[in-house]
Amino acid sequence: MFQSMGPESRNRPKTKPHLVIRIKEGWRFDEEKNLFVSTEQSIDVKADLPPRSRVEYRTPQLAGVRRSSLSMEEADLLHYFNVMLPSGSCSSDYLKIVKKWPFVEKAELPPEVSLPGQLDHTRPDMDDD
Repeated sequence: MFQSMGPESRNRPKTKPHLVIRIKEGWRFDEEKNLFVSTEQSIDVKADLPPRSRVEYRTPQLAGVRRSSLSMEEADLLHYFNVMLPSGSCSSDYLKIVKKWPFVEKAELPPEVSLPGQLDHTRPDMDDD
């Protein structure tokens, strides 16, 4: 038998604080040096982020694949990254900073995550009809 879902079970699951970015064409991420690079410059973003932050591909399984063997869609996925922040950080505090990086085309907060039974009943599109 299922237990009733009390208020504590309606809390959203916790995800690590992070931002999602898309980099501009002509830029790439050098994982070894932890730099964003173009033909003209390389940028280290560590000074703009709290200690223990890191940048990672959204699709790490594609990062090591030869670009010439990727479809256009797969190659496009290599423009997306997570900027992972340490626990206790507030992602929204760093959003304006990250949006100013010259190689960033788009930066946003991650989508809210919910599990079945954790619907937000305050949203109009979630009404039970």
